[in-house]
Amino acid sequence: MLALAAYAQQWNFEEAVIVTERMRMDAASLRRAVRHVELGMLPAQLLPRFTIMLPLHAQEASSAYYLMRQRLLALYETSHICRYPALAAAL
Repeated sequence: MLALAAYAQQWNFEEAVIVTERMRMDAASLRRAVRHVELGMLPAQLLPRFTIMLPLHAQEASSAYYLMRQRLLALYETSHICRYPALAAAL
């Protein structure tokens, strides 16, 4: 998704730079949440803190992905409308 946002900079540089940077922050949040979910899947005796927080980290991962998706779709909708339907169907 980050590569698609960077590709959209050709058509709408100012907005695409902002969206791409926000998507990078969302991607970092997504990676962190997925790592915590993976740690939460270990036996509870090893890392009890991650096991207890597992539902919250799963929610954080899904919301970060959703935000990335919505930002990318909004960028394509404003900058390159002819590619928007194909991208929306693919995501």
